[in-house]
Amino acid sequence: MKIGIIGSPQSGKTTLFKILLNKDASGNIGVFRALDPRIDKIREVFSSKKATYPEFTFVDIGSTSTFSKKDLSDLHDVDLFICVIGAFFSQDPKKEFENCLTDIIISDLDLIQNRIKRIEKEGKKSDSERELEILEKCQAIASDGKFLSKAGLGNEDIKLLSGLVFLSLKPLILAINVSDEDKEAETKIKALEEHASLKDIRSIRFFGKTESELLELAPGEREKFLKELGAGYNFRERLSQLILKKLNLVTFFTTGEKETRGWYLKAGLSAIEAAGKVHSDMRRGFIRAEVLNFEDFIKCGSVPKAREAGLLKVEGKEYIVKDGDIINIRFNI
Repeated sequence: MKIGIIGSPQSGKTTLFKILLNKDASGNIGVFRALDPRIDKIREVFSSKKATYPEFTFVDIGSTSTFSKKDLSDLHDVDLFICVIGAFFSQDPKKEFENCLTDIIISDLDLIQNRIKRIEKEGKKSDSERELEILEKCQAIASDGKFLSKAGLGNEDIKLLSGLVFLSLKPLILAINVSDEDKEAETKIKALEEHASLKDIRSIRFFGKTESELLELAPGEREKFLKELGAGYNFRERLSQLILKKLNLVTFFTTGEKETRGWYLKAGLSAIEAAGKVHSDMRRGFIRAEVLNFEDFIKCGSVPKAREAGLLKVEGKEYIVKDGDIINIRFNI
């Protein structure tokens, strides 16, 4: 999964990037390992030699108003955007956020209008009539200042437009960079949060300056200070959970003596899709899946006890994977 971080200069965009990577980063691409305490508990019971956490790739992109055609091409595989707004630097963070949304809509509107002109120039063909119809619908939505995610496009419609990189079709999270030294900014922050909520955009606060300073400490000291400061400071886990919700993902686990690992999967997908995430051979030679949900696993304390209680299930390839499922794939190739 690739997450793009956008925002104006001095918003705290690069600070957020460093906090998520938990280090002073160079370059604009980094891997964020989403800490999931369930993995540690499973590993402990199975005495796995290694724990592997599921990952997001974060890209520090820049301001949407400066996107070039190449930038737009590079954004094709971005799954979600995080828009960073610095509440204590900006006189009007609500306006700054609205400007960012407007830049995204204008970028999409330019693409739509250019594509419509090209189709009209080539002359209407049977295979382009439906595309033109969808584009005109999108043009009306964007011209009204709304994201294309509000256009009610179906999967076939989106597939038809897959050659065009529409930024406002991608989910977006607002990250507000706040300061515990600036108490007067609270009114501006609440106004920004309410504005985002009206647009159905989820927001999250982070203390950029404080958490950036904590990066200079050794990991053990850093965790100690974060616990003392309270839950509002270490927001990495809260943000990862918010991303999972926005992308409609569940986490399943595989475990054994060598490794306990977490995997992301789109909600609603089946056991055979989970098998394919782990290895293509597992999907190809799938026989069955032994499934035990994490909550049942903790309640019983071990797999044998869960089996005795009838909580370890044997499922076929059509089984819909649930968040927290510990899955053992039986396969043969």
